[in-house]
Amino acid sequence: MKPLICNLKMEHSLQDILQYKKELEHCVNSFSLVVCPPFCYLPIMHSKYYKIGAQDVSCYRNGSFTGKVSAEALKSLDVYGVLIGHSELANTMEEKLKKLRRAVTDGLHAYVVISDTKEDYDYQYTYVKLMSKIRAFLSRVLPKDYAHITFIYEPFWLVGGAESLDVSFLENLFYQIKTELSSEYRYDFPLFYGGGITSANIEALYASDKIDGLLLGNFCKHVKNVVNFLEKDVNSTSVDNSLHD
Repeated sequence: MKPLICNLKMEHSLQDILQYKKELEHCVNSFSLVVCPPFCYLPIMHSKYYKIGAQDVSCYRNGSFTGKVSAEALKSLDVYGVLIGHSELANTMEEKLKKLRRAVTDGLHAYVVISDTKEDYDYQYTYVKLMSKIRAFLSRVLPKDYAHITFIYEPFWLVGGAESLDVSFLENLFYQIKTELSSEYRYDFPLFYGGGITSANIEALYASDKIDGLLLGNFCKHVKNVVNFLEKDVNSTSVDNSLHD
């Protein structure tokens, strides 16, 4: 199974999240699924059927930072990974770089969200912009940390919308990026896509052999969307047992 990340953002009451978990567990069986609930629900959403992710992490190891959550604290809750640099957080590049370093140092998988601007996209500058950001992130980590990093291209102007980028464009872009990274860093970094994913386009994006996984936002707000997609896919794909290796 291709990995899916469900970013539940700030949605759901306690009753809602318990129902979400119930329906998800009834459907999921060893899928490569990472669920990122609000911080207050991390212990509640813990499950043997999928991995737990955090929506953010502090760039500091410890200290008097009210409202922030450290990588060490997340790791103690058996959190597998964390989103770094989602556009809705409005972090500076320096903050993102510090968060990446903090996450991998404390044993969390870093899902690093990168983006361009609509102008970059219109003027065919996306590849250059994304590679520049990837190189900046990789300058802060050691080669031994590469296995704990996944890059996610999420055009911020498509977040929350009902339209994704064209699959053929993404395939060409991802091929260029992966080829360059493999040559420059001697490592095959996973490359995911997020942004404007809906029931109308998720199957085409998921089926592409150039896109290694998907970051779901509004699509996963309603658990039925996730359940319906997973149940449809399991009928045509062998089950991945990687979560229980």
